[in-house]
Amino acid sequence: MPAAKDPWVARLLADPILALASYTELARLLPYLEERRLAPGDILYHAGDQAQALYLVLSGDLSLTPPGGATQAAPDGRAGEEASGEFDTHLTTAGTLDGATLLVLPRAPLRAFLSAQPLLLANLTQSLTRILAGGSLASDAAASPGPAKAVARKRKAVGAGTVIGWLATLLAPALVLYMAPQWNLAPHAGHFLAIFSATVMMWVFNLVDEYVPGVFAVLTTLAMGLVPIPVMLSGLASDGFLLAMSVLGLATVIVASGLSYRLLLLLLLKLPNTPFWHNCGLLLTGFMLTPLVPSINGRVALLTPFYRDMLETLRLDFKSPSANRLAVSTFVGAGLLSAVFLSSKSVNFVVFGLLSDQAQDQFQWLEWLKASAGAAAALLLTYFLASALYFRKLPPAALSKPQVAAQLSLLGRMKDREWAAFGGVLLFMLGVATTSVHAIQPPWLGLAILYGLLLFGSLTKEEFREKIDWPFLLYLAGIVGLTAALNHLGLTRLLAEKLPELGDIMRGSFPLFVLLLAGLIFVIRLAVPISATIVILATLFMPVAEAHGVNPWVVGFVILVLGEMWFFPYQCSYYQQFQQLTRHCEFYDEKSFLRFNWLSNGLKLASVYASIPWWKMLGLL
Repeated sequence: MPAAKDPWVARLLADPILALASYTELARLLPYLEERRLAPGDILYHAGDQAQALYLVLSGDLSLTPPGGATQAAPDGRAGEEASGEFDTHLTTAGTLDGATLLVLPRAPLRAFLSAQPLLLANLTQSLTRILAGGSLASDAAASPGPAKAVARKRKAVGAGTVIGWLATLLAPALVLYMAPQWNLAPHAGHFLAIFSATVMMWVFNLVDEYVPGVFAVLTTLAMGLVPIPVMLSGLASDGFLLAMSVLGLATVIVASGLSYRLLLLLLLKLPNTPFWHNCGLLLTGFMLTPLVPSINGRVALLTPFYRDMLETLRLDFKSPSANRLAVSTFVGAGLLSAVFLSSKSVNFVVFGLLSDQAQDQFQWLEWLKASAGAAAALLLTYFLASALYFRKLPPAALSKPQVAAQLSLLGRMKDREWAAFGGVLLFMLGVATTSVHAIQPPWLGLAILYGLLLFGSLTKEEFREKIDWPFLLYLAGIVGLTAALNHLGLTRLLAEKLPELGDIMRGSFPLFVLLLAGLIFVIRLAVPISATIVILATLFMPVAEAHGVNPWVVGFVILVLGEMWFFPYQCSYYQQFQQLTRHCEFYDEKSFLRFNWLSNGLKLASVYASIPWWKMLGLL
């Protein structure tokens, strides 16, 4: 690294604490640094002097003497850590025996630098504590990484999968460009398909954050002038984008206000005190949060603390059958109905955005729920039957109602923000239910509610900036733009023409199509994350369905349900999160949990088949 040849830069990078900061932050420190020389026998500061700077030894020696303590060499060649914290004066005396050259970092820029670096501040405080304690602490081994190790932490390990992924990202567009003439593609269509293939490879191999490939596709498509700007950026003005942004804002207020926590406690307080109802309590809480919190990971994070609290309150043994069933109820409650509500999962908005304008009007929030009601009933029925058979003869247990009542009492009356969140949800639900009367579409209704929350301060500017998942919204806009570009270039029509057998199977034997789709998803999910699988298959199959007279919403919904199937923990990010929140499965028997999950995958497929008569009754098939 050429910059490290500069002695000041090399000294910053050699410090095991400061080197943990990013190179950008370290570069901003350089203008404030000064060099100072000490003659042999000089004292840099005495204990009680004003703490004005942090000192780093460039050459020579520097020693520290705590009041009443022994003199010791400055650890890591650094002194003056008092300036980094709230200490006004030095707690030690610093001096040199043979002379030294120091790098001086004044207090003001040091404090500004550390204001965004809480880990570094904690490490400097610990270093000062170590000096006052005589030179060592019990946690020294874990707290002092070497310079090389600190710098290495900034670098991401590049594995074989990543290398293969980037190779595929480079080779896929080259292959498409080579084959484009044989596929009779127009130049613009061939170039766009090459960009699309590179985008898909980045998703498949999880090379970057999921929204980045969408930005890449938008940027390169517009730079090459392959489609008009309004077409490629149509996602930013789509109903799906506006609705997702509004729901995410409302969900932020629901969680941040504490309304969701209060509802959970009320539910536990009112339900009967038996094991069956304890599990139902966790399940129902998850179901209540499903349409309000548009992230399974978010719902898992909300529900898992209550699972742990319930284990302790009921005094259940870890990994006992009762603990296992509560773990299953918590996890299933967070995710079982994620495809049933439009607002329950971010990728649902992607499927919604892939529908035509007319279909989007048809499958707004309540109509989406109505169309998925058959699948919801089948999922619930099969789950209760399977769990009753799988977890039989559980011992009795009792929840401490007084404890729950005390928790509720501690919360007090509903706060203004909770009322705002409750009013926002109520207004949104009523507005959606009466769309035919006032003719205001749900996206605009949601946007108006979001405006009201911002106007009256229920949703603060910081929360609007930090709590709303803006990368996902960019991802959504990119997906919608990609689909619009595919349609504009005629690639979806061409795809439908190239897959006539698939279209015939969709139209002629939908149950067989579902079985083939389940097999395809099983294979893809061995390597591809859930969201990417759903996006890729929905982007490919929904246009084919529309071209062959099959309702694209039904195909998208089936992809949403079956795309959630997983068999191994690495396939499911929110199960990995559940593992971490339960201290790596300390509370439940993971083998038993995974066996039930395998059974649940079969239940999802059965529920899709059970929904077919419902969709035929609604005229969707």
